[in-house]
Amino acid sequence: MQFSGVRLGALRLVGRVVSNREMDKTAKVVVTRMAEHPKFKKVLKHRKTYLVHDEEEARLPGDVVQIEACRPLSKRKSFKIIDVLREAPRFTDPLTGKLSTPFSESARKKR
Repeated sequence: MQFSGVRLGALRLVGRVVSNREMDKTAKVVVTRMAEHPKFKKVLKHRKTYLVHDEEEARLPGDVVQIEACRPLSKRKSFKIIDVLREAPRFTDPLTGKLSTPFSESARKKR
């Protein structure tokens, strides 16, 4: 029985890329989950940040991606991007000529 590179039982999460500029081939992804408090029944928002391997370095802040657990690639990086669910709108910054999104650091500084 052949499987196309997918490990059975591997942890898969969906999150949003928040940064990709500090490190080579690495993106920072925030995964948000909702959980109900056991006693007070209030719905709480829990966030966790993962460092994720991005081989092509094509992901920009705002992209929604699916990540999967893999072998440890560094001290804090043990996930890789397996699918892009939604890309953030892209535009070229007229001052620098770089490709960015409304979620990029340069776009936030201008506001």
